[in-house]
Amino acid sequence: MENENAVKESLDMIACQVRARISHCVEEADEYARDMNEDYEHFFCWHSEDMYKVQLRLKIYRELQKVVNGGSLCETLGWLNHTVEHFTDDLIFGPIQRHNTNASFNTAHLLELEVKQDTIKEFRAMLYRIKDGGTEK
Repeated sequence: MENENAVKESLDMIACQVRARISHCVEEADEYARDMNEDYEHFFCWHSEDMYKVQLRLKIYRELQKVVNGGSLCETLGWLNHTVEHFTDDLIFGPIQRHNTNASFNTAHLLELEVKQDTIKEFRAMLYRIKDGGTEK
């Protein structure tokens, strides 16, 4: 029974963190959208990269939310670990720069790498908190 409670607590903790992260990203995206609608030129020069990164984060966290909503801590931990491994491989073995003739494509690639770095840190922190809580030995 204790183990079931610990599993539920861990899954609830992850779900809470994911909801908070999604909510924060949505607020950021809404703010950028308002800025974009008011003065697109200013937005494009100063905030378009940030908006792109927010959208990438939203996509990742919404995928995680689907897994968490499935209700299995084992699947959630597996997804988190797999994503950390996959993103780490992308950063270590993938190209740092793309050599496309489209400058925006090259910039998007660099921004994606930044988001992957941040996501690895965030997911490792989640995994650490779960292990620290004693549900995974």
